Order: sequence, then C-alpha cells, then structure tokens
Amino acid sequence: MDEKHTQQFAQNSSERASLVPSEDLDFLSLLASVQSYETNQPETSQSETNQPETNKSETNQTENAIAETKSNEEKHRHHLWHRLSANQNKDNKSKDAKVKDTQSSANSTPHFTPLPSAPKPTDFGIFDTRDGQIFDSAMRLRLHTLIATCLMNGICDSRINAFMHLLQWPDSPKIVIIAGTFGKEITPDDGPNRKPAPVAPADNTDALRRNIWPQLGSCNAYDAIVERVQSSALQRISKAWQATKSFAKNINDSAAFATPSHIILLAVREEPSEQALEKICSVFAPSKKPICVSSLVEGVSEISSELTATLASIAVAPAIKHLPQVIHTDDVLPERALIGDSTAFNTLYNKVYQSLAPYSSDDPTLETIDMFLRFGGALDQTAHELNVHPNTVRYRLRKVAQTTGWDATDPRAAYVLQTAITIGRIRDSH
Repeated sequence: MDEKHTQQFAQNSSERASLVPSEDLDFLSLLASVQSYETNQPETSQSETNQPETNKSETNQTENAIAETKSNEEKHRHHLWHRLSANQNKDNKSKDAKVKDTQSSANSTPHFTPLPSAPKPTDFGIFDTRDGQIFDSAMRLRLHTLIATCLMNGICDSRINAFMHLLQWPDSPKIVIIAGTFGKEITPDDGPNRKPAPVAPADNTDALRRNIWPQLGSCNAYDAIVERVQSSALQRISKAWQATKSFAKNINDSAAFATPSHIILLAVREEPSEQALEKICSVFAPSKKPICVSSLVEGVSEISSELTATLASIAVAPAIKHLPQVIHTDDVLPERALIGDSTAFNTLYNKVYQSLAPYSSDDPTLETIDMFLRFGGALDQTAHELNVHPNTVRYRLRKVAQTTGWDATDPRAAYVLQTAITIGRIRDSH
C-alpha cells in the first residue's frame, strides 16, 4: 500500500469513525455505520436526479396554462366577432326595410287589398302557383280590371281567355254576375237647420272588395272580380239599344237609363244557393236601388252577353214597381226587349217561344196558350173555342208551366208569354 492509498484509507476511516461514537466501538457497530453510509449515498443521488424532473413538470404546466389562456382569448375574440357580425346584419336588414318602406310610401300607386285566399305576396311579380310561386296581389287586381273592362266594352275573344288562364281559371269558367250600387245615396237637406252633405269617397271599390271576398266560400266561388262600371261601356251598350233616344228626356243626354255603380263577377265551381247570393247582394241594400243577379253562364262569349243583360235589367228595373229590390235578368225580359236588348230577344225566342212551338201539326200547346191569353185568362171561353173540356185546358197550361217555367194564369208570366209569342211569330214570318 503506497502513501496515497494509506492517506485515503485514513480519511475514510476517520469519516466512518466520526459516524460511530468512540466509546464501545466494536466490529458490529463499525459494520453498521459503514452500511448506513452506503445507503445514504444513493438517496442523495436520487434526490439530485429528481430535481430536474420536477423542474421539467413545472415548466410543462406553465406552458400548458399559457396555451390554454391563449386558446380562451382566441375563443373570446371569435365570439365577439360573431356577435359584431350578427349586429351588423341586423342593422343592414333594418336599413333595407326602412328603404323599402320609404319607397312604398313614395310610390303613387293606390293600395289594394290582398286576396283572402292568397298567401303573402312576393316581390317577384307574376308566377304560376304550380311552380311554387304566387301572384302579386296588385298584379292580380290589374288582371281583374283588364277582364272586366274588356267584357264591358264587348271584347270577348281569346285575349280574355289568356287573362283568365293567367289567373288559373278553367278554360270555360262558370260565372254569376251581380250588379248594384254600393254606398248610401246622399240626399241634400233643404231644411232651415240643414247640415252640409257628407262628401262621398271618390272610389269605394276597395271597401266593396273587403266585403265580398270573405264570403266567397259560402257561394262555392274561388275568385271574384269586383270593379266599377265604366261610363264608356254604358255608352257603348246604350248605343246598341235602338230605343235609347225615345226614352231620354233630352236627345243629347247620354245617361238616359239607370246604371249600377259596381259589378261583381263570381267565378264559381257550381251554382250557388239563393241564400248565399242574397247575402252577397245585401252589401248593395243600403243604396235602396235595384240589384240584379244573372243566371249561371259558361264561356267568355256567354259572359259578355250576360253582362249586357244584367246592365239592361238595371236600366229597366224602375219600370216595375212590384218587383223586389233583388231581381234576376229573366224577370224583366219584356222590358229589356222594349229598349232593344238583343239578348232579351234571343232569350224570349229560344227559351220561351221554341218551347211552345209545335213539334208537329197535332201539338195544340201554342194554340192553347195563344187562345187563353187572347181571352184574358178565361178558362171556359178558351175551352169552348177549342172545343175541349176545361180540364184539358188546365192540363195544357200546367204542362207549359212545367216546360217553360212561366205560368199563364199569373199576369206577369202571361205578359212574358205574350211577348215571346209575338217575337217568335215576327221572326218566323221572315
């Protein structure tokens, strides 16, 4: 053993001796002190190696916390940006709505009531509902006005069919026409404490539409054209009446006949009931003027003819005092024929006279009615002249009432039958 090893051994032995007390020093205690010293050395080395690991975990935790705070800040910024963009969209929509309101208020076109059965209108104009779109309500009303104007002016060709097709009506629509005066008649007050007369609205057509359209379902109707009667159409129709100047107080007076203010063209699926028609006619009742209801017609040409017949019925209604306020076109056939209405001539000849005309030389129906009317409804005298029993005359009269709808025993129906026989014989003589 050299000197270096001896010095190191001495130092180690001195350290080990310092760990063990000097008193009672033996071999076992010396061995225990050496073992305890050797066990303390790995613990210190383990603690020294664990310190960098704890430092690494702490740094990882701080880095994770920093990354989490950054992600939270980014989420917060995204949320703020989303709210800001939503507010900007709301502001833009409100600005667009204000611009549209100002444009609509600045527009000088009149306001129309939307159809009751139509959905909310779009801004795209006319589209077919079969394509998923709807009509604009204002455009639909313009088509209504075009159809009514053309029919009142005698236009009944394929153009009207095209307009009706745009409204999605069938090719041969079924129409019932109603004519009357809407609104109360203003009578001037001539008393000593008279008040100024109220000013009537210039055009109350929109108010009439509001009253008519909710009642379409009760009339089996799917649409209704409600329009004001045009003076130009009335002048055209009155020119066609050959006896216009004879009934006018002044030859230069164009308003020689009574005229309605509005017409209603009900587009129906089937013939409506009398109760439903009376309910619709009640909107014209406050005027206390005649109201006329046409029969059910089908086709554009028939609609035009029936419209003329309806206006003619209103014109001659003041001549019949015992009729109710609501009349039908067939109730005033003789009076319409007197003013030269061609539709009345055709109805009296085709529907009344042709049903009385004999189908053979042995048919005595026309002769019996003519004889009965000639003798003023005297049953026995008619039977004596025809050389038959009075019951035979009664049977023939009842048969005529069933076929034509006119009872010869009623004075008004007798007048219609007499006019029809006269017109029929005049036409058959040519």
